[in-house]
Amino acid sequence: MLNFQKVFIHLLLFLIVSVAFAQNRAQKIPEWYEHQAVVYPPDFYITAVGEGKTREEAETAALSTISLYFQTTTDVCNDLLKRYNETERGDSYSVFKDTQITEKARVTSQSEFFGVQFAQGFVVDKKFTTLAFIERESAFEVYDQRIKMNVATLRSLLPIAEDYNNPIFGFEAASQGLPVVELTEQLVKMARLTKKVDSNYFAEAESLFERMKNAYQISKSNLIFKISVENDFEDMILRTISDLLEDGGYSVSQTNGVCTLPVKVTVDKNQSSGGTFLYCGLIVNLATGTGEKIFSYSRNFPKKGAPTEQMAYRRAYQEIQKELNATFMNEFEKKIKIK
Repeated sequence: MLNFQKVFIHLLLFLIVSVAFAQNRAQKIPEWYEHQAVVYPPDFYITAVGEGKTREEAETAALSTISLYFQTTTDVCNDLLKRYNETERGDSYSVFKDTQITEKARVTSQSEFFGVQFAQGFVVDKKFTTLAFIERESAFEVYDQRIKMNVATLRSLLPIAEDYNNPIFGFEAASQGLPVVELTEQLVKMARLTKKVDSNYFAEAESLFERMKNAYQISKSNLIFKISVENDFEDMILRTISDLLEDGGYSVSQTNGVCTLPVKVTVDKNQSSGGTFLYCGLIVNLATGTGEKIFSYSRNFPKKGAPTEQMAYRRAYQEIQKELNATFMNEFEKKIKIK
């Protein structure tokens, strides 16, 4: 009888522990883990499970798997977002002068970018597990709306980007449009993966992508500066400005430039028994193909002298070179804003 009581007590304790374990497991393991296809049917959801030592690690792992579904990577998307946000000017696109382009899409975080949500996570054996999921229809609506907003931005930029008579402004507009194109191309890919739509659904957007890419290439190839220097000495100023522009990635031509860059050196010469003394000034102007002046640079220099006239000129023009090397490109790029 005593042995029977012991066996009964042990069996009762086992049942209590088993029930408690089952109840505890039921509390810890959410339904989606064992019945994922039922809770999140693949026709309506995109899902990925992530595991890690912490919630953050698990969510990052799940996001990485989600990103593979979209045939991209988290790093690529973050890089696109960074370049896209670099085109912002406060609350609007500021292309040049008084032209303001206010339509744009805002993408503020990785999770928002993907349209990702997270299901209830749980911890087993000190390992955190979670589920990242995207509701296909809702995600498509978000992507579709942002694509439309970006298309509006591209429509506003293209008239400037395709004005090939003004390649400086065109290149600036195309440079701002290109990151928007790259990001929106990714959004279109993601939208198509979340929901099946007609092949022509994004036809206008894809047409604008190609136009902006073409405008960028054409404007870049047209952006050639024709330099002429009045009162140069041994081509010292011509060579200096040409080298500065070419080192900055610009094209220079003395015959076929679209943008004229006339340079004038003024020289006031005094001669005495002590030699030749020069007071020099420098004036640089930049104009578009239509003759609109958009950049001016001028300097006056202190007197330079030498026993011979040639040496005096060399010293004076070396002073001009020194000033150009120190300040010209900074003022040039700040003014025309195409970098």
